[in-house]
Parts: sequence; structure tokens; C-alpha cells
Amino acid sequence: MKSLKAIMLAGALATAASASAQFANTGSNTASTDLDDYNRISVSYNNTHFGFNKEAGGSDSDFGLNGFGLNYIHGFSVSSTLPMFVETGLNLNFGFGSDTGDKYDSGDYWLQAKNKKQFINLQVPVNFAYKFAIADGVSVSPYLGLNFKFNLVGRMKAEIDYGYDPNEYDLDDFLYEIGVDKVSDLEGDWLSVFSKDDMGSKDATWNRFQMGWHIGAGLQYNAFYLGVEYGTDFIPAFKYEKAKVNSSDLKISLGYCF
Repeated sequence: MKSLKAIMLAGALATAASASAQFANTGSNTASTDLDDYNRISVSYNNTHFGFNKEAGGSDSDFGLNGFGLNYIHGFSVSSTLPMFVETGLNLNFGFGSDTGDKYDSGDYWLQAKNKKQFINLQVPVNFAYKFAIADGVSVSPYLGLNFKFNLVGRMKAEIDYGYDPNEYDLDDFLYEIGVDKVSDLEGDWLSVFSKDDMGSKDATWNRFQMGWHIGAGLQYNAFYLGVEYGTDFIPAFKYEKAKVNSSDLKISLGYCF
């Protein structure tokens, strides 16, 4: 239902854009819209959310990533009279996150679990965009599209932060007290969510490929571009029987058009 509402919204935006473009191109003193192909490079702030259903652990297992993207888009003009474009390109995205568990404090020492996460993916968007002028040198482009995501890296690491009273323990005594042999035992190893060896079985591995949809809009002033985009994935990040982890992305971009 959310996807249907988004598609209806995009249709309404495109209709409004068409009317505005036709109005903007009438009269000698009004703005005009460029119908030529274009390229755009941008950097973006990305926020990715992973939501776990009840069978996968519930909302207590949800986590988010903050990161950045390097993006390239080419817009192909598909009409000689209307500012309609099909966009495609390549986006490289990096996401990072961490969360901490409850702190255990004995009075003489404390322990706290920390989970680190790193994800890298390559995305190929395919968009339909409608560009219309709102002033000289200023245009707005709402768009709707599909997204093809290839997950290159997805890994997690569990660590234990610690502290102790030096009047009560030296390091060896502290490690003996908590039952580990060396400090490296508290640091953990990076585990890939795509590795059956790291995850325990093939059924527990996450999906390398995902497909989804997104909706967005961009404001262009001369060659400079500011855009916002939100989308979700049709193919979940993880699925096994009834267990599922869904993902969604928010992106804010600053770019240059040429």
C-alpha cells in the first residue's frame, strides 16, 4: 500500500510538473527548461535502516547505519518537446554503525558489550524524472525509480569495553578475574553476514543482491544540485522461512551538473 501511495504521489508530481513546465515555457519573460541530456556527480549523506520482524528477533534487533555515497547520474532526454528524462548511473555507498549493551559494574571493574557494523554496496538506479523551471537558472526535478543493489561488504564485530581499579588489579589479574587469557579475546573478530562459515550455515547468510524502489526530488541552481531521496527494498536484506530483515534508505545529495 505504501508503494502504491508513492506511485500515485509521483504521478501527481509529474502532472503538476508538466503543467508548470508548459506555463514556464510560455511568454517572453518566463524561465525555460533545458531539454538536453545531462550528467551529475554528487556526494551524499546516507542513512540506512534495517528492520527485523518478530521471527528474526523483533524490533529490539533493529539497527541503523550512517555513512556517505559517491554518485554519478546520466539523464537521457526522451522527448524533444517536454523535459522528461530517464536517469541511470552508479552509486557507491559506505555505511557505519555501532551500538552498546548494558554496562556491568562490579565496583572494582566494569564491562560493556559494543557491536560494530560496516556495510558497502554498489547501486544502479533507473529513474523517470520530470524537470521543470521555476525561475531563470532554477529547476525542480521530481523522480520515481527502481534500484538494483549489490552488497559488497557486510560485516559485524562484537567487542567488550572494560575498565578496572588499578589499586585492586593489574592487567593479568583483571583478565583472570573475568575469565579470559588475553586482551585480544575482548576485541572479537569481524564476521561477514554473507559468509556461511561466519554465520554458521548458508540459511543464516544475508542477500548479496537486492532490488527496491525510491522516490525523490532535486533542486538545481545553475550547475549546482541539492536532492533528497527515500526508498525501500523489495528483496529483503535477509530472509529465511518467516524470518526477514527489511532495509530502507534515506539520501541527501549535494552535486554538480554538466
